[in-house]
Order: sequence, then C-alpha cells, then structure tokens
Amino acid sequence: MDDLERYQFDLNGFLHVKGILDPREVTKALSAMETLEQRFVAAINAHPKYHSLQFRMDYHYDAELGTSAYEANHGGGGPQYVVDDFLNADPAFDLFVGHPRTMEYIRELTEAPFRIVSSELRYRHRGNITGTHMGGPIDRRNRYTFVTDPSPNRGGNARRHFDLLAVRVLYALHDVPVENGPLCVVPGSHKANFQSPYGGDPVQEPGMVPLPMEAGDALFFTENLRHGGFPNLVDRVRKTVHLCFAPAWVGSQSPAHWNGDVFVTQSAWTRYSDEQRALLPPPMSPSERHPEQLSLKRLTAEMAELTRENQKLKEALARNTRPTSMLQRLLGR
Repeated sequence: MDDLERYQFDLNGFLHVKGILDPREVTKALSAMETLEQRFVAAINAHPKYHSLQFRMDYHYDAELGTSAYEANHGGGGPQYVVDDFLNADPAFDLFVGHPRTMEYIRELTEAPFRIVSSELRYRHRGNITGTHMGGPIDRRNRYTFVTDPSPNRGGNARRHFDLLAVRVLYALHDVPVENGPLCVVPGSHKANFQSPYGGDPVQEPGMVPLPMEAGDALFFTENLRHGGFPNLVDRVRKTVHLCFAPAWVGSQSPAHWNGDVFVTQSAWTRYSDEQRALLPPPMSPSERHPEQLSLKRLTAEMAELTRENQKLKEALARNTRPTSMLQRLLGR
C-alpha cells in the first residue's frame, strides 16, 4: 500500500483495487463457480441439515466437497446462496490462497501471523438485498486499531501500522454495476461511536453508497465498516468471492464453524504449497469436522465463556455491594 491508499483506507474503511485478478484468473474462478452452482443450490435444502446456534439458521454440509451451503436472505427479496469453505471444492480456487497481489495489502492491514478465517462464494439472485450491518465499535471481534512502531520514519515521526481483527476481501468475477446489487457502505462508519439508528434496508440509509466493480477488481474493507448489499435489479445472478483474514488466534465468523477453524480437506491440503498452508489450519479428520462434533465443541466453548462472564458479574456485584460505614453514607461515598 502506498501513502494514498493507507490514507483512503483509514478515512473511508475500504479500498477499491482495480484489476487485482488477471483475466485468466477471473475466467478460471468464474467457470468453476458456475460449474458447481447447481450442485450447491440443489443441496441447500437437502438432508442431512445442521443448525448454527450463533446464526439461528440451518445449513447443508457436503462431506465430499468439504463445503457448507445455506440461504442468507436477512435483507429480504430474492434468494442468496452462500457456500462456506469453497476453497476445498475445486483446484481452480487455489489461486485465492496466498494470491500475491492480495497478500501485499493483507500484510499491511493485519498483524502477522494471520490466517484465512472464512471463505465464501455468494450467489445473489434478482431482488435480493443484503441487510445493513456493523458500523463502529459494536463487536470487539471486528476491532479497528493500530500499533505504533517507536522507530521513526524519515520525517521523524513514529510509524503506525494497521492492526485489524477482520479484513474482508470481495472479488468481482464479472462486472457488477449498481443495478446488479454491489456491496454498499457508509464511508467512515467504522469509526462511529454510536450504533446506527437506521434499519437494515441499505437503500433507505442516508450516507450509504454502492460500490460498482469490474471483473477482476477487489474491495478490501474492515468488517467494522457499516455495509450491506444493494438490491439486485436484474436477472443476472451476482457472483462474488469473499475471503476474511484475521490474526491466527481469532476464530472464524462462519455459521458452520463459529469461533473455530475453517475446514480444509486432505485433498486441498495436498495441493497447497508451504506458503499457502501457512494461511490455513491443517485438515481435520472427517469425524472431527462433522457438524455434530463441531456443535458439541462449540457448545462446550460457549458454556465455558458463559461461566467466565457469570463469575465476572458476581465479582462486580460483590464490589458494588460492600458494606459502607455511616460516615461514608453521609458523605455520599
């Protein structure tokens, strides 16, 4: 990133990078996404289905491909199909794991070591709207902060580095004009100090702007930025690729493995170089990554977190209910 890009990203919360994928990469990825589309759509309501407690929704797990597919229509309108862990599904998607130009930006935006904590294909049909969410310090998982390097730069000032907990990259595999339902954002809302008083309809929110893209472009944005998806007003299904990067200790925000690791199949792992493997956890055994086993693991972790929070509340109550002397009460202390 150059100085202008750093300034624009910090000011707006996003950066539009033109032509980050070359035409060959675009064609390869789009062909694979379209080839697999019918399989994913047909499996959305197929059994077995599993339930995500965090998202309160069901998803279908494809053991052969190592993917999880579900409908995400929280904004209303036509259907949106999301495919989690799509990197496993076809070698054509290997180009996204450690993509050289992408990594130049990720290395600037989050502190190493970092990993891919979610990977999604999104198919948004006519009429679909992605409801607006995030904006400001609402969720600590999406923290927008910096670290300061005490060694001065040439101007004699201390260097500042981005230290973001969730950096999302959205790739366009075809041109996405405004009428095709592009990502939309409220620039600067990643620094808001209050939750937005507006509802989830991005069209009705003042300050919301659509970000049309061309095939091969990428949008980098902090997950803290208030964002959504403008309505798709045309018959063409909007097809995009989404990756989320975070420090290695941060858990996934995907429904199928919330707070855990993304799924990596043995066949995908075998294809990856050492540099690519550094961006992903090693593969689990089929039994370990089975949704029922993951649900049990997730429930156990959530129970432990609730226990810790309960203990903190008890300690806070104890501090606030200590007996006070008459003199303290008279003095209002």
